[in-house]
Amino acid sequence: SKLVRSLGEMAEGLGVEIYPGFAADEVLYGGDGSTAVRGVATKDVGIAKDGDPKETFERGVELLGRQTLFAEGARGSCSESIISKFKLREKGGAAMQHYGLGIKEVWEVPEKNFKAGFVQHTLGFPLQSSVTDKVYGGSFLYHQEPNLILCGLVVGLDYENPYIN
Repeated sequence: SKLVRSLGEMAEGLGVEIYPGFAADEVLYGGDGSTAVRGVATKDVGIAKDGDPKETFERGVELLGRQTLFAEGARGSCSESIISKFKLREKGGAAMQHYGLGIKEVWEVPEKNFKAGFVQHTLGFPLQSSVTDKVYGGSFLYHQEPNLILCGLVVGLDYENPYIN
């Protein structure tokens, strides 16, 4: 989408390196037993079904940095590796992951209804009828040039109301 491309360009302009199309395969830690994440390695490519390298074989690349952002989605392989290594699912560890389902539509609206740069987030609305409802989620509106509104809704998948619609 235009929004993702624009954010990617802004991040790269600030010095962030983005590698689209390359999946991280392994988390790299500091040497000598250090638990500090120092980067990721991509998977070797060009390997035949029998495990032997083909003519197109290319060794995976180590991507090192002071900070590594894992944005591989729920239950990603690198995230699972980190959760296991640091025992984050054990009692007293970090909070459990939350899962949600979202939808987004893009609307083209008349100029009079458009406010460049306008952003609106809601917590709970329109999912909750009271603050004690046990449903989490919310909605968002992003106004994007020239006259587009990105409208979305996210609902947590641990809701208790079987009639949520």
